[in-house]
Amino acid sequence: MSAAALSALLFVLGCAQPALVLHNTGTGKEESLWGMAILLTGWLGVFVMQMGWFANPLLLLTLLLLLMGRYRGAYWAGVVTVLVGLSTLSWYLNPIPADEGGSPDRQLELLHPTLGYFFWMGSLLVGPATAVILGRKEPMRHDNAALQGVTGLGAGGDPPGQSR
Repeated sequence: MSAAALSALLFVLGCAQPALVLHNTGTGKEESLWGMAILLTGWLGVFVMQMGWFANPLLLLTLLLLLMGRYRGAYWAGVVTVLVGLSTLSWYLNPIPADEGGSPDRQLELLHPTLGYFFWMGSLLVGPATAVILGRKEPMRHDNAALQGVTGLGAGGDPPGQSR
């Protein structure tokens, strides 16, 4: 399975599950926030210094760099993607307003991430992990090509222009 397909599968699974369990200080109840709801509204987190959602466009950049064969760039973009995704956990320290009023009496506090969050984080980790694997294979291909050019042998040890 390709890295993009695996990442997409994990991403979809993350959207289809509860991702975070929150405590609403206004109502005193626990609430589950589903991955799809976070995907659709998470960009609003920029207004409350919650930047985790922005790992999603970075994930697209990482996968695009992988598809282009830019493994070093994909690795570093993937590392940043994972760090931005992990910043979601800063919600433990900084509750966000439960409504547009912004009252300190009505906050959403993160209790714990759930399966959807871990699927999503898995989708983010696929990019840098794949970049490391493919990046290690790439120098071997270049070394083999250089060796064939130096020895004058083509594939399988045949002289140039001849094949079995």
